[in-house]
Amino acid sequence: MNNGAGGGGIRKRLGTGRKLLGRGGGRLYLLSSSKPIEIARNLNDQQIRSILPSMIWLGLQQCPKNHRLTISAQLLQIVSRFHDMDSIIELFEVDFHSLNIEIKRLQKIKQKLLGDGQQNSNALINQEIIAFEQATARDRCRIVAQILFDDYEKDEQLLTNLLDESNHVRIVGDVICVLVLHLSHSFKFDILISNLLHSKYAYEYLIRLILNVPTLKLTLAELIVRCSSNDETRYHILHTFIKLYPIHKLRLLRLCHQKHTLLPLILDLLDHSTVNILLLILSNSKQRTWFKKYQTQELVHNLIRKLFELYQKKQCSGHSILKITAILHVYCNVKFSSDEIQQLLNLLLSSTIDVTLGLCYIFMIPSLVENNEKRIIEWFTSTISSTSTDDKLLMIRLFCITNYNEPLNVLISSILDFPCRIDTGSFHQSCLSLIQLIFTNDLLVQRFATIKITPNLNSTIKTKHIPAHFICYLLSKGLCNEHQVQMSSWVWSQMLQCKTPIHPIMLTLINELVTTIVDLRYAWHLAPMDTQIIRDYLSLSSSNDHIPTKMLILLYLLTLNDRATGNMINRYHHSSKILFDLLPLPHLVEQLTTKDYDTIAPQLGRLMMEQLPQIFLADHALYLETDSQLISLHHSHKMDTMEHLSEQLNKTLINGISRKQADEWRRRWFRVYAFRGQLLTLKTAQILLNNNQLTYDDLCADPHCLLRFSFQLYNYPSIIQIVLFIMREVLIASRHRFERIIKAKPPSQQTDLVCIHDVKSKQLQETLIHAQEALVIQILLDVLHQYKKTACLPAYRELQGVICSFVHQMFITNPVLAKLVHFQGYPSDQIKPLIYSVPSMHICLDFIPQMLATNELETQIFAFELLTDLSSFYPIRTALLVVKLALQVYATLLRVLSNDDRLRFFSRTYKFLTHMSSIFPPLTQNSVYVLQQAIRTCSLAPSNLPQLKWTSDSLGRPRRIDI
Repeated sequence: MNNGAGGGGIRKRLGTGRKLLGRGGGRLYLLSSSKPIEIARNLNDQQIRSILPSMIWLGLQQCPKNHRLTISAQLLQIVSRFHDMDSIIELFEVDFHSLNIEIKRLQKIKQKLLGDGQQNSNALINQEIIAFEQATARDRCRIVAQILFDDYEKDEQLLTNLLDESNHVRIVGDVICVLVLHLSHSFKFDILISNLLHSKYAYEYLIRLILNVPTLKLTLAELIVRCSSNDETRYHILHTFIKLYPIHKLRLLRLCHQKHTLLPLILDLLDHSTVNILLLILSNSKQRTWFKKYQTQELVHNLIRKLFELYQKKQCSGHSILKITAILHVYCNVKFSSDEIQQLLNLLLSSTIDVTLGLCYIFMIPSLVENNEKRIIEWFTSTISSTSTDDKLLMIRLFCITNYNEPLNVLISSILDFPCRIDTGSFHQSCLSLIQLIFTNDLLVQRFATIKITPNLNSTIKTKHIPAHFICYLLSKGLCNEHQVQMSSWVWSQMLQCKTPIHPIMLTLINELVTTIVDLRYAWHLAPMDTQIIRDYLSLSSSNDHIPTKMLILLYLLTLNDRATGNMINRYHHSSKILFDLLPLPHLVEQLTTKDYDTIAPQLGRLMMEQLPQIFLADHALYLETDSQLISLHHSHKMDTMEHLSEQLNKTLINGISRKQADEWRRRWFRVYAFRGQLLTLKTAQILLNNNQLTYDDLCADPHCLLRFSFQLYNYPSIIQIVLFIMREVLIASRHRFERIIKAKPPSQQTDLVCIHDVKSKQLQETLIHAQEALVIQILLDVLHQYKKTACLPAYRELQGVICSFVHQMFITNPVLAKLVHFQGYPSDQIKPLIYSVPSMHICLDFIPQMLATNELETQIFAFELLTDLSSFYPIRTALLVVKLALQVYATLLRVLSNDDRLRFFSRTYKFLTHMSSIFPPLTQNSVYVLQQAIRTCSLAPSNLPQLKWTSDSLGRPRRIDI
């Protein structure tokens, strides 16, 4: 044993006790053998004496079988030569039942005295201990039980007097064994173990107890481990126990590890089964502190020697030795001798150690490089050239040349399987130079294609640094452009292996790839991803499958379009448009709001708003109904569904369908739109206009063409809903098209002219956009006017609701559009339906004063008609102020207009004067005054005067208006 296991004093003190062991464990078989006399011949008297109580106990048993009687007789024959036999037999003849009752009674009396605050006197029992050798067998049992099995206010002096007397050791040991054999159910063994460990003869007492009561040996050993006193004695007891019962070795050492006790025992008994326990101790920071309490130079050297002995016997792996020695060096400040360094280097350069592990080990113990640099370089070079390079090895080189120590520490920690940090000292610099000699740029370029992708890449993986980090660095430093290495296919392969939640590195990877594709600083550029490969992938995959990959494809395409310059813009824009039709854009927008895409949502959302603003129409989600059949449809089924929708629309245009079928067609269209997007939009427009050559760009260039379908289709408001939804999408796409065309124009050289040109271009763009959107609304209002003449009232009201809902959405999206439409004017009979069906019509009150201020009489007349109905529907303060102004304008117009214009003006606007009195009673007097002025100026006969719309009741109870 090494010195760390205990001092020399304990060995001298327990020397006699350890003689009990002899050479082997013959006594263990003596108690259970069918031929005990033959075994006893190989044991001396002292060894047999140690188990004498149990032998007598077995010999006195009444066994029903003849052969057991023979065995009992043989046992008694063996023990008969000991003069102590009679005294032990007397112990077995004690009435243990009455003894147990008496002991418990005495314990209760003691507890009561102490509970009442009285001092317990030990004088009597001290006198009994003095006369212990002359006491009867029953008194001996009572005294031992009363002292050793009672934990209520323990008296250490009594324990010392009883246990530490050399003449008492054999007698008390016999009594303890007999008591345990007969009364094991009545006592607590943890109290017994704790009391015995206070004695200087604890080793003899406990070993004899374990040998005499083999059925409780493991329980007693575990209690010894759990006890916290007398470590040296416990060490020797358990060391002896494990020699006697090696089958229980691993269990006891694991218990020592759990209880953080008896570390010398673990180290002294180190073998292949306990190396893992040592690894656990050294890998945990708290347990390393426990290890350092016992750490000595001799202990460490013995430990390393044992590890290499186990390695030679193939009972310990080289990885375990490297990990243990690395921890000892890093955390325990262990300095290895020259012989140990040579042993470690030989192990490191052997074929059993992985080259990546060996490199990480050198980083942790850089002193290995000193005077061994040439040998290490030769080994690394030959190993790398003969085998495929590990991605982690390339990443180590990457982090070294960039002085990126933090991820290097993380990577080395993951390989060595314990947290560590590199010491940036002089030895570390020698390691860096070694790395640079081994890994040249040419070697890295050769290994580009060997880098493996990460399967099922997502943000929940525990590995902090993956091959994608390495590729990002290569792309960002321009090494791929410099060495003309194509990496687009690698990035595409990694995109195919992405899962949710998206890993943050994918955003950086795509950005760096696009930069190397479009960056003009390099003479050689990476080729973009093959459009045909992406197209085939999207065509073959189901629309609602592989959403993470499709989200990354969309991010790549939009980023490429955003950063392209010069001639690349049109080329990339054309190829992207083809792929956009195959992507389920509305569904991707919906998925982008989930937490799975938080890492790419900001950039992707911004790019989609800039390049594909039309896909953010959320209207289709409002029309979706709960239907379990839809979401799980396969891609081929979706194609069938779209074709079936096309056929049904054709049938509607030719033969017509029922309203129920039209409603069902609308629901199915919006469901399919979530996955087919622009492709379904274009197909529907082609059928409506009977033009299979129509493209999406044609629709964006002339959105009004979408309304050139058969007039009979207006009989199906459900289908008109879809047409107007497509119209909104196309109008947004058209606005974006104008913006893209203006941005694509090359700027002029003169700064002032550039600013003027930009301002005029933006004004022209806004004018064109407003004009075409206003034209769409005017066409729909004219359709509604015409439809009213031929359709029944319910059908008209339903179509009116659909069109007015569209108009409302247009107005709230762009309030300027409402002003433009009303300045242009529309049939007067449509004013009231619009006010009742378009909630945003109240904004017209803001620009009616401007309409009244124009020089066009028709616009002024339309303004009065609009104000009349608006004031009736919105009798608010703003309306009151506008009406006050309108009355003044009305009076002025009566004075300045010609007779014909005055009559035409009054005949169409007199309702304004007659209605205002009932809407705003405070303005009755002003209304009557203007009406009288109109009668005089227009020379109207009393019979031709219009009837006023107020009554005495309304005048008596005027409407309350907030002024």
